[in-house]
Amino acid sequence: MYHRPAQILLGLILVLFSPRPSPALEVLWETQGSYVHQMAHLAFAVAMIFLIYEIKRGELRGEPGFRCLIWACALLAIWNVDAVIGHALDWTLTYPIILGTGLDRRLLMENWHTWAYYITKINHFLLLPPAIYFFYRSLKRFSQRSESKSP
Repeated sequence: MYHRPAQILLGLILVLFSPRPSPALEVLWETQGSYVHQMAHLAFAVAMIFLIYEIKRGELRGEPGFRCLIWACALLAIWNVDAVIGHALDWTLTYPIILGTGLDRRLLMENWHTWAYYITKINHFLLLPPAIYFFYRSLKRFSQRSESKSP
């Protein structure tokens, strides 16, 4: 009967006098979500490289569809590395990169940092469509081969 108030009092003391939480990891990015986003891009790139390695190790690259799949994985790996670099450059920009408003806007291209940022943004959209196309071609060849083998 007397244990309940003692437990409540002990809980209040622990809450009131406990130290403030401190981050276990100090990152230079905007939020922890940004860190997770970067790690997801890196994990995806590693997965694509591992898939290429497994296809080549298993000597499947000569089979129909696997050559297109290797190209798709290579482009997706490059795309993810490009995204990591582009996001890191984006988060480290300290000044505005677009000057003006409305139709009077112009890009500020002062140094290599800004140029690299825009090149990664352009590559971001140039690498993905061919990768998806090669992935589609590989799936199409896999389905054609499975249809020809079925009785």
